[in-house]
Amino acid sequence: MENSIFLHLNAFVEHDHVCHIYENDSECFEIAANYFIHGIKAGKTCVYISDRPAPPELLKRLEGHGVRHGGKSKAFEEVILGNFLKEPRRPDMFVSHVEKSLEKTAKKGGRPVRVLMTLSTDPFFSLTPSERIWIKASLNKLTLEKPVIMLTQYNVERISSRELLAIFRTHPIIVERGTVYKSPFYREPGELMKEGENELDKFGMLSGKEKKVLGLITSGLSNSAIAKELSISIKTVETHRANIMKKLDIHNLVDLVKYSMRKGLG
Repeated sequence: MENSIFLHLNAFVEHDHVCHIYENDSECFEIAANYFIHGIKAGKTCVYISDRPAPPELLKRLEGHGVRHGGKSKAFEEVILGNFLKEPRRPDMFVSHVEKSLEKTAKKGGRPVRVLMTLSTDPFFSLTPSERIWIKASLNKLTLEKPVIMLTQYNVERISSRELLAIFRTHPIIVERGTVYKSPFYREPGELMKEGENELDKFGMLSGKEKKVLGLITSGLSNSAIAKELSISIKTVETHRANIMKKLDIHNLVDLVKYSMRKGLG
């Protein structure tokens, strides 16, 4: 499939999950506005999910097409994640938050939901690659299970090559430079989520003593301080630390601390 995105905006149906990789804000707002306009004209409930309110540039483009957003006549519902993204969270909590918001909107309108999700900053910098993929696959699964059409937008300048590959693995349809492509690397969400769940379950593999050691590492204690705190030898602390990293498949202290903070330790 290789066609202009503007030929597809009105053709997208329930359960479609499209990823738009844009190069500049102008391109981002143009496609976003047209995506909503087609949804509004088709009588669909439109939802904007972001870390901040809809930008004036997007609203201005909508108004140019006669669509006003303000007062009692809102063109679309807004789900502002804001404070929810400021602290490290478990990936399943993020997906659950989005799902509940969409369920609430769907019940209110009783119509298919057209969703635009765009984040100005990357709130998942502390997550592992597997956890990021799990989030994307979970959102795709959510789209497949509910009467949802979702357009997710990413700025190509703010994503790594690894993240770009993850996008192609988790989104069946990709839009790049205004052209629609069928992703050659797409995999079913259930398959990817199973991989991600293995990552999420790794914490359960740690023993009680290893969790204590991990918490003390996160608190900034040295090996000798941890040894004194737990009344064990420094060598035993080093062994616990090595086992923790092996079980979690984490290979440096920074990533280990980030992981531990998400689990509420330290």
